[in-house]
Amino acid sequence: MEYIGFLIFFGIMVVIALVMVSLNYLLGPKSPDEWEDYPYECGVPLYDENAQTTFHQGYYLLGLLLLLFDIEAAFLFPWTVVYRYLGVFGFIEMFLFVLILTYGLLYAWRKGALNWQFEMEEE
Repeated sequence: MEYIGFLIFFGIMVVIALVMVSLNYLLGPKSPDEWEDYPYECGVPLYDENAQTTFHQGYYLLGLLLLLFDIEAAFLFPWTVVYRYLGVFGFIEMFLFVLILTYGLLYAWRKGALNWQFEMEEE
């Protein structure tokens, strides 16, 4: 009897799911589209004439740098919560972590990895 609320919730969830699927089947379009099962990439259909365009490598590099610093932020938030309990060792450890990431950013900057948008404008 402890799980009666859970079972009622599960039953309501199944009924709502079945109603939604049934409504979609009953009210949805009946004529199949010729491109319905055609694969696409990022919302650009492959049957478009311009589908074979190339992307500048700066987009990928920028995505990797953003991912790198998102991971840094993901590590910094929990560290700030428990900073009081970590003491000097925790501070030094996080300082080294941020120092390594800062060095990586400076290295990418010096190599010109962040200057890709100016190259795109010149073309």
